[in-house]
Amino acid sequence: MLTVNTNIASSFTRRQLESNNTGLDISLQRLSTGQRINSAKDDAAGLQISNRLNSQARGLGVAIRNANDGISLLQVAEGALQSVTDALQRIRSLGLQAMNGSNGASERQALDQEAQQLLQEIDRVNETTTFAGRKVFAQGQSSALGDLDQRAVLNSLKGFWISEGEQRVFDAFGLRADGAELKITFSNDSSSQALASVSSSGADGNGRVLNQVLNVNLAYFDASSLPDGGSYPQYTDRVIAHEMTHAVMGRTMNFAAGLPAWFIEGAAEAVQGADERLAADTAGGTNTTAIVSAFNADDVSGSAGYSGGYAAVRYMHASIKAEGGKGIKDIMGYLNSNPGSTLDQALSNASHGAFTGLADFQSQFSSDAAAYVAGLDLSNADTGAIGGLDADGGPTLTAENVLLNQGTGVPGSQGFRLVEPTLFNDTAVGGSALTQFQVGAEAYETIQIGLGTFNVDTLALGRLSLQDTPGLAVMDIDDALAYIDRQRGYMGAVQNRLESTISNLQNIAENTAASRSRILDTDFANETANLASRQIIQQAAQSILAQANQRPQAVLELLA
Repeated sequence: MLTVNTNIASSFTRRQLESNNTGLDISLQRLSTGQRINSAKDDAAGLQISNRLNSQARGLGVAIRNANDGISLLQVAEGALQSVTDALQRIRSLGLQAMNGSNGASERQALDQEAQQLLQEIDRVNETTTFAGRKVFAQGQSSALGDLDQRAVLNSLKGFWISEGEQRVFDAFGLRADGAELKITFSNDSSSQALASVSSSGADGNGRVLNQVLNVNLAYFDASSLPDGGSYPQYTDRVIAHEMTHAVMGRTMNFAAGLPAWFIEGAAEAVQGADERLAADTAGGTNTTAIVSAFNADDVSGSAGYSGGYAAVRYMHASIKAEGGKGIKDIMGYLNSNPGSTLDQALSNASHGAFTGLADFQSQFSSDAAAYVAGLDLSNADTGAIGGLDADGGPTLTAENVLLNQGTGVPGSQGFRLVEPTLFNDTAVGGSALTQFQVGAEAYETIQIGLGTFNVDTLALGRLSLQDTPGLAVMDIDDALAYIDRQRGYMGAVQNRLESTISNLQNIAENTAASRSRILDTDFANETANLASRQIIQQAAQSILAQANQRPQAVLELLA
C-alpha cells in the first residue's frame, strides 16, 4: 500500500530510532558517571537502598576513626599510669630501705622527703594528663581504696598487731591456734567502752569455740599514734594482744565451759600486763577489797573484775614457779593437751602441788591477795606482763614496747586464717570520668569507659610516712599498685575491645560497599556492549529511516 499522507514505515523507524537514542543516552550517562543509577527514574527502589547503604558506609568510616581515637586516648592514659606506677615502685623501694634498722631518724626523714616529692608528681600527672584538650582522668578527692582509718587498722593488724599478739601468747602460755578462721570486722561505736572484742558462735565437743570474729571499734582508734595506736597507757596494740589471747585460748582448750570468767580475762591481761589498771583499782596496791570481791563473784563486768583476774593469774603463776614449775604455762599446757578439761582439773594435775584444785586456789588467793598485791611493784615502767621484769625477772616490758610493732617475720597470723573485711570493691574498674565512644553507623551505638582518679587521696596515700610507719607505707603502696594494675588491665581490655570493634566495622564497611556497588555502580562490560549495540542500531535505523522517507517517491512514478 502506497500513501503520501501517512508514511507508516518512516514513523515506525523514527520511533525505534528515538527509543534506541534514549537507551544510547542512558548508556553514555552510565559510562561517563560510572553509576548505574543517576536519577530516581533509573531505579527508584535501588536509589533508596543505595542511599541507605551509602549512609551506613560513611557512618562506618566515621565509627572506625572514632574507635581509633578511643584507642589513642587509652594509650595516653596508660602511659600516664606507667609513670605513676614507676613513682609508686620507687616509693616502695624507699619504704623498704626506711624499714632497715641501719637507718636512723635523719636517714628516714631524707627518704620520706623524696617519697613526698614523688607523691606530688603523682598528683600532677593525674591533673595534667589531657587528650585533645580534655582531662583524661577524673579529679575526685575521695579514697578509692576504703576509709583511711579502716585501712590503717587493717594493715596494722596484718602487719604486726595480730602476729605479735599471738607471739606474746605463745611466749607467755606456749599456745598457738590451730589454723581456724578469724574474721576481722570494724565498727564505730562511741557508746561502747570496748576498743576491740572477740566473739564466737557455738563450740565443738571439747569446748573449743567456733566462728570467731575480731571486731575493732574505730571510735577509739587514733591513727596519729601509729604504730602503737590509741593513747597511753591503753594503746591499741595492747588491746589487740588481750583479744588475741581470747582467740588463741578459744581454739586450744575448753574455752566454752571449762574456765571461769576471771581466769579468761586475767590471762588476757597478763599477756600484755595490767599494772596500771591494778594500781588504779587498789589505790596503788593498798586496798584489794573490790578486786577480791569481784574475783569471788566471778564478775568481770567492771574494771575491778579484770584487775582481780589479773592479780589472781599473777598469783597463780608465782605460786607454781615457787614449787619448781613453769608457772601459768603449765596450766595452759594441761588445758591444751587434755581436750575438754577444766581449770579445776588443770590446777589439780599441773600446779606442781601448789593447789589441790580450783576451790583451793580461790581460798588461798582470797586470803593472800592483800599481801601479794601490796608486794607488787605497780609504779615502775614494767607492765607486769608474763615474761617481763616484774613477773619473771625478764626484760622491762613497758606499755609501748610490750609489743614492738616490727612484725614477727610472719605477716598476717601465725595460727589463724584471717578473713579480711572488704574495704572497697576489689573487682571494680573504671571511674566517674565516663567517656563515650560512638563506634557504630547509627546514633547511640556506643561504648562507654570510665577512667577514675589516680591522685594521692584516691590511692589512699595521704597519710604515707616513711619516718614513723615505713612498713605500713609499703603495704599502702602495694594496695595502690594493685588498684592501678586493675585499672590498666581494664584499659587494656577496652583497647582490645576497640580493636575488635574496628576489625568488625571494617568488615561490615567492606561488605556494605560491595552491596552498594552492586546496586549503584555501572557494569562497564555490560554497558559498553549495550553502547556498541545501540550505536550499530542507530546507524542502521538512520539508514532505514532515509530509505523509508524515500518510499513516497514511488507514487510519482505511478502518476507519470
